[in-house]
Amino acid sequence: MEIQSVIIPKKNYTYEDAEQKVKKLGYSPTYRGKNVKEYNAGQTTNFYRFRQQPPSRFENDSFRTKRINDIYMVVGKLKKT
Repeated sequence: MEIQSVIIPKKNYTYEDAEQKVKKLGYSPTYRGKNVKEYNAGQTTNFYRFRQQPPSRFENDSFRTKRINDIYMVVGKLKKT
């Protein structure tokens, strides 16, 4: 299973804190050169979503959300190439 997205709740983090948390975990806070603030698809009412890889790289129906403390990781199985 590979990480597709890291999801941080807005109630616990400012955008800057969420960005630092993602970096500290070893993931990228940008997607296609844009940060979540610029890339509105990366935000919902309650969460910041830091996409690591496009969903199209993963097998259909393989996505799962794992909670680690107050952070969520969307994981999935990569398609075979």
